[in-house]
Formats: sequence, C-alpha cells, structure tokens
Amino acid sequence: MSTQTTSLRVRIGRPLSIFSISAYSEQSHKIMQASNNPPGANPASSLSDAQTIVVQKAEAARVAALGKPYVFGGTTTSGFDCSGFVVHVFNEAYGGNTLARVTADALRRGGRFPAATGPALAGDLVFFSSAPGGTTASHVGIVVDGTRWIGSQSSTGVAYVKFSNPYWQPRLLSYGRYAPLQAAQAIIPMRAGQFASRINLVA
Repeated sequence: MSTQTTSLRVRIGRPLSIFSISAYSEQSHKIMQASNNPPGANPASSLSDAQTIVVQKAEAARVAALGKPYVFGGTTTSGFDCSGFVVHVFNEAYGGNTLARVTADALRRGGRFPAATGPALAGDLVFFSSAPGGTTASHVGIVVDGTRWIGSQSSTGVAYVKFSNPYWQPRLLSYGRYAPLQAAQAIIPMRAGQFASRINLVA
C-alpha cells in the first residue's frame, strides 16, 4: 500500500496552524453499518484512519477500566468521569497533550469540537444535558456507530449505551467533531481512495 503525505495550513479559530496529513492512495476504509440511527447519524459512512483510531482507543480504555467504578474527576483507567474518559481517549489517539482536563460543556463550547458538519460519524463526541430541553452539556460520550455511543456513566462506569436509551435519548444536545479532522475532511474528502489519515499538529 502506498501513502502520500501532505502538509496543509488550516485556520481553526486561532492562529494559522500546519497539519501533516497522510492520505492513502488506495481503498482502505471501514463502513459503519447501522440501523435505528439517532438524529443526524449516518448509517453507512466511510471512516478515516483518525476516526477509527479514536473508536479503537475508546474500546481499549473500556477494557482496561472493566469493573472499575465511575470516579468524579477521574482521568485514568482506575476510574473515569465522562470528560476524563474522552480526554484520555483522544490523548491516546492523537498524543498525550492533545486535550487538557475540562468539563463536558467546556469540550462542547471550547472550539476543539465544533458542531459536526453533516451527519454524526464514529469518533465524534455526543453531548447530553442533565434534563430534556436543557442547553448546557453535563455529559459527553464518543459515537461508536449509528446505534451506540460509549462513555463513563455514574451508574455503570465505562460502557456502551444505545442512542435509543430512554434516559439519554431525550437529553441529547449535539454532536461535535475534532476540529483538525473537520478541516482535513473539507480538503481531503472521505471517500474510497482519498481520505484523511492520522493528523499530527506540526506547529
């Protein structure tokens, strides 16, 4: 398999940054199969390497934290809270200093995960309010596919949850996609033979 590396200058609500993006030159994508999709989810979308890595790291963290309780403020596999889990997964996927420890609402409003353009995809964040109709995110998870997301809940610890869950469904606020990935998708469309791979901040 041959690869091609391209450096792109992308402005994402801050001074100009350079991202190094590897693009595969042949078909190497996974299809997200889904049914009973949540609002805005895409039942069959090509996944970039970057998105696949996030989902893989989320599963690895779930396995490592198996049997461990939810811990308020927790950021390790000894026990996560919701945003601690997300921060851990993205730091594992993109590098140890990718995200600082913040709240769910800070992840939603902080500019690193702007609202996803188009349908939600695996690897996107999904935000929930504490009550139906709320406007502030009090919980966050990671989209796995069109039927499930994964997060650390106070009742379960790290676990998969169906979008159809009667508690969480009416509390769903929005989806957010990692800003560098959104910028890469705008330049390198995610389709067979040409899609963004792992994204590394160069400067």
